[in-house]
Amino acid sequence: MGARRRSRKPLTRERILDAAVTFADEHGVDALTMRKVAKALGAGVMSLYNHVAHKEEMLFGMVDRVVGEIEQPSFDDDWKQAMRDSAKAAHTMLMRHRWAAAEWSRQMPGPQRIRYMDAILRVLTDAGLQPHVVYHGYHAITMHIVGFALQQIGYEQVLGEDFEQMASAFLADLSDTHPHMAEHVRAHLDDEDHGDEFTFVLDLLLDGLERANT
Repeated sequence: MGARRRSRKPLTRERILDAAVTFADEHGVDALTMRKVAKALGAGVMSLYNHVAHKEEMLFGMVDRVVGEIEQPSFDDDWKQAMRDSAKAAHTMLMRHRWAAAEWSRQMPGPQRIRYMDAILRVLTDAGLQPHVVYHGYHAITMHIVGFALQQIGYEQVLGEDFEQMASAFLADLSDTHPHMAEHVRAHLDDEDHGDEFTFVLDLLLDGLERANT
């Protein structure tokens, strides 16, 4: 028993957050509790409180931990390409950790997120955009990253595998009264590749910021 205790990894804030992220990825944040994270770590729940005061502090740390996975924008490349690459990396992270977009919207920024926010602002500033364009551009880019992920995740959760059946029923009510909406729903059902919608909208934003600067 003593040898087993000595060989156990020490409990750290980083280990706790990693275990919490893994749990949330599998079960969602609504199911997350300090006790369940402690169990996943093979530790007593009270020992977690030496490193994380409560669930809200854990969520704060979890968001900052996954934001650290995002590739920082390059300051040497073309500014639009740098923002495109970094925003796509942020979107990929949010789709990997599907609980994180909602928590991003409600948690105060931690060190990693502040670093990422500052990098976005630096890219826009170094591009020679005027201060008011930088101000609005930052909000447009970050809201696109988080908002697109929230909508995409929401659609997938609501529609699931019954999308075609639901869309067909929806079309039956729309075709005569709202033909343009019906046509849009049909586009969702066809086999055509509509491309990367996230990047399509992002490029509209970046081009718009460039035009707003003239």
